[in-house]
Amino acid sequence: MYVTYSRREVEENRKYYEMMYDASHHLVKMDQVMDWDFVIRKLEVFYPHRIGRPTKDPIMLVKILFIQYLEGFRSVRFTCNQVKQNATYRWFLGISPQEKIPDHSTISKFLSQRLRNVAFWEELFQHCLRFIQQEGFIANETWVADETELKANANKRVREILVEEKVIEEKDEDLVMINTHRVRHGKKPLQAKGSKIEEKQTNISPVDPDARLSVKHDQRGRFAYFEHRIVDSLHNFIIATDVTAANVPGHRKLIGQIEQLKRSLGQYAKEIALDSGYYNASLARRLFQRGFFVYMSYRRFTTKDHPKCRRYQFQQVNEDLYACPCGVPFYYKTTNRQGYHEFKPPKGSCQSCPFTKKENQDRVLRISIHQEIYDQLREQRVSMRGKILRSVRPSTVELSFAHSKELHGLRYARYRGVQKVKAQVLMTAIIQNLKKWAKLRSLKQVGLHLTHQIIEETTV
Repeated sequence: MYVTYSRREVEENRKYYEMMYDASHHLVKMDQVMDWDFVIRKLEVFYPHRIGRPTKDPIMLVKILFIQYLEGFRSVRFTCNQVKQNATYRWFLGISPQEKIPDHSTISKFLSQRLRNVAFWEELFQHCLRFIQQEGFIANETWVADETELKANANKRVREILVEEKVIEEKDEDLVMINTHRVRHGKKPLQAKGSKIEEKQTNISPVDPDARLSVKHDQRGRFAYFEHRIVDSLHNFIIATDVTAANVPGHRKLIGQIEQLKRSLGQYAKEIALDSGYYNASLARRLFQRGFFVYMSYRRFTTKDHPKCRRYQFQQVNEDLYACPCGVPFYYKTTNRQGYHEFKPPKGSCQSCPFTKKENQDRVLRISIHQEIYDQLREQRVSMRGKILRSVRPSTVELSFAHSKELHGLRYARYRGVQKVKAQVLMTAIIQNLKKWAKLRSLKQVGLHLTHQIIEETTV
């Protein structure tokens, strides 16, 4: 049966700690900005109202979880032990000195049985975000996105081989561009290929099958998850977050997160800053179609070309003609299915070239069909605005990840399974936003706040 303390009972119990609690603690400020009525309404659906024994106050259980993630405690058991001996924590819970703290197993069952999916935490995250936006602390002009690795709770030496069927489909948009170039030059258009199914072997952990091997920080590989995060550049609020296995790159998730942000915030931002992990032409094209100014760090791919005869050293004469560093003309020949224009010199022109890779073999110049997108990315990257966005990243999303890992225990996944890890990430994001929101609220009271709108006072 659903039972919770009334606001009056909480205030009466807090009088016992008036001379003991720390009024400047983050929990005290967070309690002032948090909408606990919303939490009560969302938790009511998980409990019957007239059947069963009275439950432990669900609001108290949520508050204990908030304490754990705010302080970065390693476990619920350790958190409960700390709450027993800390007056500020008991003041935040709103319980009397004689009342016992709930057992750690009660909180674990509350997470695993009542809140078994992440819907509650997602709704709470979006609810806090709406109030922060209404107070003007989210500019919604410049977004900064990145991904980070969370080490999974699994032994990297214990592995199993999983054979998965992977469906490989040809991109219709790329095929249309390829055939457009081929028809323009008198070539036959390529026929569309059907979907291709390939068997792929994947290493999985028997204790956490959702995690995947990552070599980002360990060359031998370790099981991990990726968190994909977007922050607003004004006050570094976390406005979007998602969790996937470590084999899902960030450019696959970014468009979905951006569309979700448009629904929640009402519009797209004007600018977005990304690192080299998002260097993808299809992603850049879709961002340009949505009107973004994109700063995307360049990703240097490995090549076997001679260092003095790289692709970027060729000079474009016109659409169908390039000149190599030695002045040899390269003429357009075809556009292949892989999405590259092929340019070749007259036969035998590279035999006496000092930069040739193999004797008696002419060089083939390949230019991507997305070269215009790459050129546009470079123009925006080297522009003055692009250089400013490059300097913004360390103080926004990188700092947000640093706070999550160093202060709130997000370096490691506490749970197993992508849904439980996502709940951990959402709770961390809620805590970070509430802490920053409470700080800005206190500064606003003395007139030291910053919003995205310029407030002009009219003099009479």
